[in-house]
Amino acid sequence: MKLTKTDWKYVVDTLMFLCMVGIVLIGLLMGFVIPEGRLGPGQSKFFLGVHRHQWGDIHLWLSLAFTALVVVHIVLTWSWFKGKAEGLFGKAWRPVLGLTLVAAVLIPVIFWLSASKNNPAYAEFGEGRGQQARGVASSDGPSRGPLSQAGAEARPEAPAATHDPRGKAAVGPDVHVDKAVAGRMEAASAEAVITGRMTLREIEQKTGISAKDLAAKLGLPGDVSLDETLGRLRQVYGFEMQAVRDAVAELLKAKRTPRPC
Repeated sequence: MKLTKTDWKYVVDTLMFLCMVGIVLIGLLMGFVIPEGRLGPGQSKFFLGVHRHQWGDIHLWLSLAFTALVVVHIVLTWSWFKGKAEGLFGKAWRPVLGLTLVAAVLIPVIFWLSASKNNPAYAEFGEGRGQQARGVASSDGPSRGPLSQAGAEARPEAPAATHDPRGKAAVGPDVHVDKAVAGRMEAASAEAVITGRMTLREIEQKTGISAKDLAAKLGLPGDVSLDETLGRLRQVYGFEMQAVRDAVAELLKAKRTPRPC
């Protein structure tokens, strides 16, 4: 079946309507449902398993698709636009349409002029403090703020070192492994520092343990990308960075333990 120009107008207008509904719904979702900035107790930036930034990406792509469809719509209905403009403005229809285009470009500038500049209420947005508001220290840097300190105080203390009869501290193998793998805060006393910016392959290169064995230890699927950052994988699969460090420590311990002949 060959589509006529009217059929194409119907298809384009329908797609424009669907994009517009998606843009509005995601805008309302990000504006009134998913929190931004610091998180309070029980809050999350995930909605239906999708992070706020991912919803923002979807919003962006829908906006770009809507813009492209608007251009197609104008091309398909150009004769109507031209005739209507000539009927209303006579010979001045070209300058009027040009001014309309300029006004469309100036709309973001108008919103920028009306917005408050350097508002301190937004100073900490995007600073990676959402986890700290839940009492969890950042995996990529030292904890900051009272809520982070509260989360650090809630962590279990490291096991105490054992002592031999001569009074010298004897560090057991478990304690050694715990100290061998740590986050950036304990970098000075660790053999391997694991952060959210690293990939499974980088951990393999740094520690010598198999990236696939580490992925299996974390319960990740077999086809998971070994070159994706742990921060991104954590968003998708929901594990904690401490679980990665514990898994690396266990694999290192197993690697160092001699097998019985």
